[in-house]
Amino acid sequence: MTDVIWKDATAQAAAIRSGETSAVELVEAHLARIARFDPELAAFVAVDAEGARSAARAADAAVATGDPDPSRPFLGVTISIKDVIDVAGLATTHSCKALVDAVAVADDPLVRRLRDAGFVVLGKTNVPEFCTTMTSSELHGICRNPWDPERTPGGSSGGAATAVAAGLCAVAHGTDGAGSVRVPAAFCGLVGIKPTRGLVSFGTEAGNPYFGTSVDGVLSRTVRDAAALVDVFAGRRDPVLADACTDGVAPAPLRIALTTTAPFGVVDEECARVARETADVLAALGHHVEERTPRWDVILAPAAGPMSVPGPAGLIPLEQVGQLEPRNRPLLERLTALTLVEHARWVDQCRTAAVEFSAFWDDVDLLVSPTAGMVAPSVDWAPWDQSAAEHMATFAGFPNFAQPFNLSGQPAISLPVGWSRDGLPIGVQLAGRRFDEVGLVRVARQLELALPWSDRRPPMFG
Repeated sequence: MTDVIWKDATAQAAAIRSGETSAVELVEAHLARIARFDPELAAFVAVDAEGARSAARAADAAVATGDPDPSRPFLGVTISIKDVIDVAGLATTHSCKALVDAVAVADDPLVRRLRDAGFVVLGKTNVPEFCTTMTSSELHGICRNPWDPERTPGGSSGGAATAVAAGLCAVAHGTDGAGSVRVPAAFCGLVGIKPTRGLVSFGTEAGNPYFGTSVDGVLSRTVRDAAALVDVFAGRRDPVLADACTDGVAPAPLRIALTTTAPFGVVDEECARVARETADVLAALGHHVEERTPRWDVILAPAAGPMSVPGPAGLIPLEQVGQLEPRNRPLLERLTALTLVEHARWVDQCRTAAVEFSAFWDDVDLLVSPTAGMVAPSVDWAPWDQSAAEHMATFAGFPNFAQPFNLSGQPAISLPVGWSRDGLPIGVQLAGRRFDEVGLVRVARQLELALPWSDRRPPMFG
């Protein structure tokens, strides 16, 4: 059973259908690992053990009757949901004390799609309050990185990343508003994909924070899982991206740009080294690679606008501002004061900046860069009880290559292709043209074959 747990979701689904294991056995194994390891890791904020067991029994019954339904490719496979969208019967807290009783009466549309695809929802994963930083909060405590529990898994999908990396679930849902899927993937040795804005329906307003710059994404062990999950998220009947990973079609030689120049902050040399080595592998695979840097200043110019105000904070009345963590109180006040005219101007600025920024891809197919220009920092690098000013000062120096693509809306994927001298994962990001996820995952799969990573496990939790 231990070996099956560490397979990717696609392989776990095949093992259930073949009778190598059962959905009930996998669910019980994951629940046992959660009970054993999560008191230290704090990946989950809610576990629906009985609901998961019931779904697993139903999956096994379907397999026993020879269920051939291709619309349920992940029958019996476990998944976690980030605590920012609704799962019926569980609270959607956004890690905010004011929302501990906000129990959902129905599933978010995305959760319904996941259940329809056969997934067993284990529970909800940890986030910082309103997704504003690395994953720690007054309500749910400090989430820890399985590769080194004294380090953060990143944020804001840190609980999701920890859950997959520690073998607590097969695959995880996350959301990405400024790298919130890709940075935790980089810190935890996982694949993290952010689709093009608009490919996946926002579903509910609660799932559309940051005024549309945040989208649903996936944290997984393999590229094929990430691709297949985006197909499910998008509601596709045909597995377009999953097929692109398995059809054996190698991408034609592409024009690939490499940059190790961060939008802000100083890039750690180990992270720059891994990006350069990845570019060398791509060149050896037949692609044309040259060093070029896009206009970070253009796309980040609107970042000081309403994007910095979390949309879900609108769930909290201004008179309850005292229930927010110190760093988030000014954000609620700012959101309350935001006018429709200010918001409309900001949206227009974003559109204009995205058009100018994306012109870089007129003669480039992909951009390769570090995902984050640093390895996972200490869990107290950005503590939940920082003031707003301290929080801003901390992140002013964070070399985040992921955030620009939330503003531009382009697809991007982080791949765990490198390791630091201390054995910590280092992620490299590929960013492509809007709606060219097929091209993105084909190159990602090329790198996965050239630089395999899925057999690596955190020593303390493997």
